[in-house]
Amino acid sequence: MIVATVLCLIIGFTGAGSEMVALRVISELPSAGYMYGNLQKTDTKPEEKLHLRMKPAKFSGPEHLQELFGKCFKYRDQKYEYVLCPFHNITQEDIQAYYEPYKGVLGVWSDWTIDNNKFVAMNMIEGSRCGEGTHRSTKVTLSCGGHSELIEVTEPEKCRYLAKFKTPLVCGINAMVVYPRLPESLQRQWDEVEQNRLDGYLTEKGFEKQLQRIFVQAGFYLSPDIKKSLLYNVTGRADESCKAALDAALSRVSELEEELRLKEDIIKELEENKKRT
Repeated sequence: MIVATVLCLIIGFTGAGSEMVALRVISELPSAGYMYGNLQKTDTKPEEKLHLRMKPAKFSGPEHLQELFGKCFKYRDQKYEYVLCPFHNITQEDIQAYYEPYKGVLGVWSDWTIDNNKFVAMNMIEGSRCGEGTHRSTKVTLSCGGHSELIEVTEPEKCRYLAKFKTPLVCGINAMVVYPRLPESLQRQWDEVEQNRLDGYLTEKGFEKQLQRIFVQAGFYLSPDIKKSLLYNVTGRADESCKAALDAALSRVSELEEELRLKEDIIKELEENKKRT
């Protein structure tokens, strides 16, 4: 009997220094062979495309940060090169290994971390697989800087990364304040929730839960259902592709088994003729 195995592999996505890469990542790493300033990458290896597990969420947050949309920023330490594309994804590539260097997605744009009425970090989730049943994720903190640059990426916990991004876009006093960026209806809800807290009708925990609901309505937080739908939109197509590959493989198995049966019949007939003679 002939056994066929079909493997459908979905890879979540595509000296220290930092620079901006004038490239918009859609579903793959930046192409091998780009130049920025006086730095030129001469690696001639075929480009490895990394497919995302999930579609990036829609843009949300301070409107002026849309200036970052479609831009990518590179940071390199002694072992890895990282590329952050705000509101899209962040990737990692091993620059030390010569044989099959690791390339992976550290997260796809999801939503915000909000603290004390301010947008403090971008959440990148559902990156490449990391162990059994888990995937890499990254929190990208934003701070004031003279120009936009990715300045550091660390891994405080296994497969949980922290990226630090500086940009002049967050330097203003109100640049990252949440309340003014809510529609008036949600501002009124916030005012009511705040008053209920002051009047003692809400505990601090209850107050935080009410704010979370407001942030979900505003699109600053993603609900579990929305996150699931973003995953489904991508993996659904991947599942269809895997099914098509499996059907084609099973069809080929049937053809080969039929050929084998014919050859066995021929061999059996030859052996019988040999016995007669």
